[in-house]
Amino acid sequence: MKIFQNDGHLRQEALSALAQNQPLEELERLEIAEHLAFCDLCLQRYTQALTRDALLMPQHSCRDSIRHRIRRRTMQILTSRYATAAAAVALSLTLLWSDLPLSKFTTPERPAPEEHMDSWTERWNDSIGGIMEHFNHFFEGRNGPDNGGNTQ
Repeated sequence: MKIFQNDGHLRQEALSALAQNQPLEELERLEIAEHLAFCDLCLQRYTQALTRDALLMPQHSCRDSIRHRIRRRTMQILTSRYATAAAAVALSLTLLWSDLPLSKFTTPERPAPEEHMDSWTERWNDSIGGIMEHFNHFFEGRNGPDNGGNTQ
């Protein structure tokens, strides 16, 4: 029996013989099984031959509605991400390029930001200097002359 048509698909007689469990040679069964493994058209024809009933087709495809929901959700995500980033950039550029002097934001009770930063850095340097001085005394005491220079 000839199994394949000229276009490479299975013949209807081969599909019917397989569906009706008619005797086929082992090599023919293997060739049919291999072809059905990768050819969706022949697999659909074989399924129709097995059921002998008309296959039901869905009334409408859900492909379009799913694509629409995916596109809408993607746009929502991108919009929220880029809108936040754009707002942050706009705010930072507005503050950077504004010509407002800092003296408008200071009051007599509240020092200017530069003065506050200077006093803060001075206090920071003093505290770091004190800590380093304590470390120096600690290490000099361990390695000093009354300890004999030996560490245990």
